[in-house]
Amino acid sequence: MRFRHLVGWRMRSAGCLRKKVNLMSSDKFVYRSDLEKTPLPEILSTVNRYGVPGMLEVEYEGIIKRVYLLDGDIIFATSTDRSESLGAYLVRAEEITEDDLRRSTDELSNTPGARHGEILVRMGLLDKSKLGSAVRKQVQAIVWSLFNWSQGEVSFKVGRSKDDEVFKIKIPTARAIIAGCRRIGDPKVITARMGGRSSVLKRLPRPPHLEKLRLEPDERQLLELVNGKRTLYELCEEGPASAGANARVLYAFSELQMLMVDPAANGKILIQVRG
Repeated sequence: MRFRHLVGWRMRSAGCLRKKVNLMSSDKFVYRSDLEKTPLPEILSTVNRYGVPGMLEVEYEGIIKRVYLLDGDIIFATSTDRSESLGAYLVRAEEITEDDLRRSTDELSNTPGARHGEILVRMGLLDKSKLGSAVRKQVQAIVWSLFNWSQGEVSFKVGRSKDDEVFKIKIPTARAIIAGCRRIGDPKVITARMGGRSSVLKRLPRPPHLEKLRLEPDERQLLELVNGKRTLYELCEEGPASAGANARVLYAFSELQMLMVDPAANGKILIQVRG
């Protein structure tokens, strides 16, 4: 059962969903699926549409990544992959050295309940003014990486989380979906999810929860080309960016329900979308 169908089955409207969520503990509502059946953009779009608070967990080959949402927007993310830790990110960004990382990690292990960023600031290894920006970029990197996971077990647990985080950020989920889809490595995956290169796309009225979404100039230009007559291939070729980049943005728009494949149309173009 697809995620949006599950939500529709549970609650008949967004207002009913929010009311139901308020009555449920996080233990009573856990959605489970896998990324092969329900791609990440679809899950995030549904959570955003209904403003559901909760924790999305994805596990694959022993790596667990968690994305925390409040009012439908992303506020934090974690990963058990040590290469995605805050310390590892700061080393790659040349904000701290490998020796700084080793010393601060030792100190962290001796300070129960402390956050690594707090330890780095306390030890004078990182300026406090840089910590918030570093956490945001680290969280974004974890979220973006999930868009290239085509396999993995998924669960979504309703309820507030991460209220104790020192640095809670807010990434509008609609923008995260567009940014994440832009980073999908293989455009063939997108073509398949959208029904093929000959699929005709038509625009939909902008959903109420996306009324304040501000599109970049190239995104707006691409969306304006969608007229219910052009195929996915034609839009990718005629859009403002490369064919692959255009395909990625169109896919994001489709998951945000700003456009859809027109089931009444059936084009015949069979030319490959370039990356």
